[in-house]
Amino acid sequence: MSVVEANAVRRTWRTFGEWRKTRPFWGGVLVLLGAVPIFVLPLAPIKVLVASGIAGVSGLLLGSIMAVLALSLWFTPHTRVIAGLITVLVSVAAFPLTNLGGFFIGSLLGILGGAMAASWAPRKPKPPTSTASD
Repeated sequence: MSVVEANAVRRTWRTFGEWRKTRPFWGGVLVLLGAVPIFVLPLAPIKVLVASGIAGVSGLLLGSIMAVLALSLWFTPHTRVIAGLITVLVSVAAFPLTNLGGFFIGSLLGILGGAMAASWAPRKPKPPTSTASD
């Protein structure tokens, strides 16, 4: 790797870090990780599923809603409170409507991620420091 490529990687990683700090990034990650088992388990073989029927349709619907809410947390951080609260409600609803909320994992991750997103607040800028010669 050349010096130019290394500098480009550092600059890209620094830009991503600055972007990540301006939104509830980790809450969105947990919500997206919670959406995966809720969405994928209805597609598994019937031997893996606890229940079929409405659980399959509900799993696909609620998993999709959670994934959209996770993306909303990343790309529209000003909607973090309402998106976080809706995520918590959808995650709680996934428990009885899907296969135990993705075998507890999906609901738990969704509730934690939604709570993190709703409670996240942007950092306030630091006030400028005064000099001693004033």
